Amino acid sequence: MCSSDLNKLLADWNATHHLVRNTTLPLLFEEQVGKSPQHVAVMFQGGTLNYRELNHRANRLAHYLIGQGAGPERIVAVALPRGIDLIVSLMAILKTGAAYLPLDPGYPTDRLAFMTEDANPVRILTHQDIASRLPSTDRIVCLDEPNLVQTIDQCPSVNPIDADRACALLPSHPAYVIHTSGSTGNPKGVVNTHAGIVNRLQWMQASYRLDASDRVLQKTPSGFDVSVWEFFWPLLEGATLVFAKPDGHKDPVYMVDLIRREGITTMHFVPSMLQEFLKTPNAHQCTGLRRVICSGEALSRELQAHFHRTLGCELHNLYGPTEAAVDVTCWQCHSDDPPTSVPIGSPIWNTQVYVLDEWLRPVPVGVAGELYLA
Repeated sequence: MCSSDLNKLLADWNATHHLVRNTTLPLLFEEQVGKSPQHVAVMFQGGTLNYRELNHRANRLAHYLIGQGAGPERIVAVALPRGIDLIVSLMAILKTGAAYLPLDPGYPTDRLAFMTEDANPVRILTHQDIASRLPSTDRIVCLDEPNLVQTIDQCPSVNPIDADRACALLPSHPAYVIHTSGSTGNPKGVVNTHAGIVNRLQWMQASYRLDASDRVLQKTPSGFDVSVWEFFWPLLEGATLVFAKPDGHKDPVYMVDLIRREGITTMHFVPSMLQEFLKTPNAHQCTGLRRVICSGEALSRELQAHFHRTLGCELHNLYGPTEAAVDVTCWQCHSDDPPTSVPIGSPIWNTQVYVLDEWLRPVPVGVAGELYLA
């Protein structure tokens, strides 16, 4: 391979350096609260919270959890169904400085027990009807227990600061822990920092530009990494987060109705679910959609063509492992793309991708190899 081609592979195509604010998720959210306190932040089955209300609720729970030992380099687990209590809990945990660990109540008991033992959370936030499905422990906190509700309501509604925490919250501190599927053995807890996810979300905003008129659908189970951007991207940018009902993501007919009824503009599909969605009567009437993100599986050219025949919005194909803060490459699909496989695209900010051979040498364009990330 000539030096110019090698330079293109190693440098030109991986010139992704971009300055990103050295900050944390809760600080970015609190800045947005100051900009749009009255704007609707969260919607779920007819209920809403504006930015100020969400912030106050999260602050009260955060101060309570700080008193329970939550803080930087600690973990708080969350075993809650999709809904307003879930986002309040996630934001509260981040405000303490701790990382959140999602525990899907639908998981088998032995998997929940393994994840809990593996991560050793200081507390597990849940509801009374779910607690019996969790490993028996004195760390369980039922957020709907009446006495606890009263206790939390009496906690301060002001933003926690470093003086309240066990130590200062830094961008290098863990923000969340998500376990892999365990398909090759025991699930493995993957820790991602505030710096990593802030880079990912600020790249996403620069690329796709949410504003106050946008409504982002949250339908991915919290144990999968796509849920991270569904939860936090809209709340950092003044948009509205709309929750699908628990298990609603499995029903394409419900999804079509929800998208139309609530004016959803932005959402995610794994390709297999997108295929079922596009088969649904009235899917073509989801005209409010502005952008659809695909990841998690290979996107076929046939499915891309079906999408463009059905919907008139943008389609983006993203790729990335959980270890790299959700996604590392992106590609915008167009209806007139050549009839080849759909690419995974080029690297996002501050990320490099290399195709190497078995001796870890870059391969020429068009030669198969393995993908390495940096």
